[in-house]
Amino acid sequence: MIKNFEEITKEMTGDEKKLIPLIIRGLSTRTKENPIKGAEIVSAINSQKDKYGIKLFSEPRLRKIINFIRAESILPVMGTSNGYYITKDRNELESQIESLTQRAEAIMTSANGLKKFL
Repeated sequence: MIKNFEEITKEMTGDEKKLIPLIIRGLSTRTKENPIKGAEIVSAINSQKDKYGIKLFSEPRLRKIINFIRAESILPVMGTSNGYYITKDRNELESQIESLTQRAEAIMTSANGLKKFL
């Protein structure tokens, strides 16, 4: 859980864990040519939330699941401004790793800047 973002970064609920296979199946059909936006995934799940027996699903919780899928090396998920898709292309994977690393470094730079106020 991330401080100040506890509600959206809390551990996955049982309901969310039930969605993992569904999201994996859906992403497995997506390529660079037909990515899917997070909002589309969330909307599709929420439109059938009674079927899945879940409460309202959100994009931050989808990102939590995508993070889990990546961290557990289940699928090589790309996330771009065009949406999510799966790739086995080495250059694309390296690009995604670089993007994630740069974002983490930018966050650390901000945290270090704030430390100067202490």
